Amino acid sequence: MIVDAHVHIGKSTRLQIDADGEMLIRIADEMGFDRICCTDLTALFYDMHEGNQLLAQEMKRFPDRILGYASLHSTRFGQEAIDELRRCYYDYGMRGLKIYSTPEMSIAEPSTIPILEACVALDIPILAHTTPQECEYLLGYVPTAKLIMAHAGGQPFAKGDWNRAIMAAKRFDSLYLDTASSTIDLGFLETCVAELGASKIIFGTDTPLLDPWPQWTKVRETKLPASDLELILGGNILRLMRVAA
Repeated sequence: MIVDAHVHIGKSTRLQIDADGEMLIRIADEMGFDRICCTDLTALFYDMHEGNQLLAQEMKRFPDRILGYASLHSTRFGQEAIDELRRCYYDYGMRGLKIYSTPEMSIAEPSTIPILEACVALDIPILAHTTPQECEYLLGYVPTAKLIMAHAGGQPFAKGDWNRAIMAAKRFDSLYLDTASSTIDLGFLETCVAELGASKIIFGTDTPLLDPWPQWTKVRETKLPASDLELILGGNILRLMRVAA
């Protein structure tokens, strides 16, 4: 089973994205992906309550195809954020959290710690747009949080330093690396697997922000054994979300 663990749904003027479930499932069908894990852009950047509810509606439309991440547009809402996370888990059936860090509003701060602890209690993974250094800060407080570093450091905010991401993932057993990136460096995936093992790598495309075809090709065309690709392309994220294949 192939699962794209990094997909965005909804609208964002800033990112010039407007994608509904029908569009994303059509893309998944073209790519040959069985399931997609989505985060709603309204929840991620504007209003967590409205956006997560919109995603829940799309999950109902495509129950066998869309898995949901709850999203928080800020970790500074305290108990309200934790209540929203629990609502998404118990009422909407979402099986992960997405949080976003920027240089202006870093999630590497005390307000994020209770949210990670809530994710540990629910036993769900966190897909975090963050840097290796921020991941080390967060896992230093909550080492059992199942944290997935989006883009594996291969984004401008993290200076594209995926080698540094590998160093961080070596320090923490519960830190995983996501393959989605606008850069496609020679030997990236093979090096990650050689250093960390295939069980710590999560396939994602960042659709529709990034074109899924190069993201898919850079994983599919490696010389990794089929057993490793089976984990990377779906087995790992389904295990972390505790979702049956």
